[in-house]
Amino acid sequence: MARDYPTHPDELTKEWLTGALRDAGLIERASVTGFSTTPVGEGIGMLGVIARVTPTYDVAEPKAPTSIVAKFPTPHPGNRAVAMAFRLYEREAGFYRHIAPFMGQAAPDCYASEVDGPSGDSVLLLEDLAGYRMGDQVAGCTAAEAYEIVDAVLPLHVKYWGQPESMPLDCVPHIDSESQIAGISAGCEAGWDPCVQLFGHVMAPEIKAARDRFVPSVPELHRMMGRRTQTVIHGDVRLDNLMFGTAPGHPPVRLVDWALTISTGLHDVAYLLSQNVTTEERRQHEKALLQHYYGRVCELGVTDYTFEEAWTDYRVAVLYLFCYAVVIGGTLDPANARGASFMEKLIQRSSDTVMDHDLLTLLPV
Repeated sequence: MARDYPTHPDELTKEWLTGALRDAGLIERASVTGFSTTPVGEGIGMLGVIARVTPTYDVAEPKAPTSIVAKFPTPHPGNRAVAMAFRLYEREAGFYRHIAPFMGQAAPDCYASEVDGPSGDSVLLLEDLAGYRMGDQVAGCTAAEAYEIVDAVLPLHVKYWGQPESMPLDCVPHIDSESQIAGISAGCEAGWDPCVQLFGHVMAPEIKAARDRFVPSVPELHRMMGRRTQTVIHGDVRLDNLMFGTAPGHPPVRLVDWALTISTGLHDVAYLLSQNVTTEERRQHEKALLQHYYGRVCELGVTDYTFEEAWTDYRVAVLYLFCYAVVIGGTLDPANARGASFMEKLIQRSSDTVMDHDLLTLLPV
């Protein structure tokens, strides 16, 4: 079925941009008379294509943006199949339509959000955060930056803490849903050996030797996550999805790629600390960061939750998230050298965290 919206930068038109910006209330009488596009984040987004769009107008208007970011699904068949299997395009579009308006400045403003679930065809037209500094998962982040990131995501956790069913989207998976279990289990089964072949030099020998225990445990790891207190989480808190403020008036950090999931709130925190913060910084500041998270969610209204529960949630989440490292490193096309470097770093940090906490002892198989 033909779409009335573009699904690749080459399909953008001045007519569609005019309509989208008018619908968003950014222009009234003006029309887009032309535009240029430049790629954004090559080697960073493996499941999407991102372009910066610079429009020109026939009439000057105060709200008319001088640049916009357009996000489309990846044209790579294998990577797109992964995104569609987990309904990532639907989840992100749904976030911008229904949840982002309540998130303050944690997310960029959205001007258009279109998606077709069966085909994966989609487009997001977003505020350009060019004035912000993009995080770099290869370089890693400091503990100070991690505190800012935690503060940005925890309001979402608190909003739906213990009541994720109040969230107005039906495409957001539970961490222990059959589709989630099937998808990650298949990804780990298919990806383990290629991941070890490509990145085994940064994986602990004990983890490599645990293949025949780890892979069969993946379904139960999902169920272990599902037995923790559930909420709605960002789902992909990694540095390449984070923009840090650089100017007066900028929020400290803003997040993109909202891959909403229903899971424990410590899922987001564990993803950040175990795969993004440098190993040295994590080892020095990990406990303090978790205490900060716990204190803040309690301040914002979470009750009947202890720090001991938070610590257990974190440990279970770190072990579970090694599944993500395997799927990313073993099934996705890195596209270029930068993509391969990002995979190597996340696998190395995840391996270090698993071993630091002796988490293989939690494997149920």
